[in-house]
Amino acid sequence: MKKITVIGATGTIGIPVVKELVKAGFEVTALVRDINKAKQILPNEINLVKGDLKDKNSIEEALKNADGLYINISTSPADKENVFNPETNGIDNILEAAKKSSIKQVAYLGSFLARNFKGDWWVMKAKNNCVYKIEKSGLPYTIFYPSNFMENFNSGMKQGKKIMFMGKPVHKIWWIAGEDYGRQVANAFKTEKSLNKSYSVQGVEAFTMKEAATVFTNNYTKEKLGVGNMPMGLAKFMSIFIGQLKFTVKLMTIMNNNIETFEAQSTWDELGKPQITIEKFAKQNN
Repeated sequence: MKKITVIGATGTIGIPVVKELVKAGFEVTALVRDINKAKQILPNEINLVKGDLKDKNSIEEALKNADGLYINISTSPADKENVFNPETNGIDNILEAAKKSSIKQVAYLGSFLARNFKGDWWVMKAKNNCVYKIEKSGLPYTIFYPSNFMENFNSGMKQGKKIMFMGKPVHKIWWIAGEDYGRQVANAFKTEKSLNKSYSVQGVEAFTMKEAATVFTNNYTKEKLGVGNMPMGLAKFMSIFIGQLKFTVKLMTIMNNNIETFEAQSTWDELGKPQITIEKFAKQNN
């Protein structure tokens, strides 16, 4: 396994995964919508192919001569159930192209939350349906089920000068840094033991949302940040007027009710134990 194609390379978690694949010695090709943006945030060694998931020809071009494929796609608040989106339609185009290629392993970023969800929300069903399609594709696969990523402190949870959470999350989450996860992905492409297997992806520390945000802000010195909470009732009321907030309210409600147990020991044994704590992550981002 020498050449890996990444779909979703410029995403929040795609970036650290690409960096770790490069560090591990793989030749990496990325399918991207914006070449100039990709050049600014991805390593110089990356081969870039312009295209998107609606363009089957560009997917096939990105997969030329590749041994492995890493997929990092997700449904966004702007996506609609019955309109083309990555996890309901894009995955079909990816797998169609992969079956025509030399791909020997497909790795996919799933979701701990979606895997555990027992409800009927189409977003969670789309994520799980991606897993089903990959497993039934006939291609050797590796599925990753992550807990919460520390990168969320720098993106979704950061609102102005505060790290925000919603409602009353009381359950602990095993937070993991994208860098540690990226190393696990790279190691999965190095061993046949990872073929046709699923891995739980969890870090070394378990904190509630509030606890984790407090540790992060106490160790982040680039700017002064506080920890804030939006009551769920207020968030639901505001979602009446802000359409995309409905997505966040639904997601946070599911997250707050999810009870996570530690499952990652076998992942650590086979793909490496994470090393980055929230304190260390915050200091690395200063």
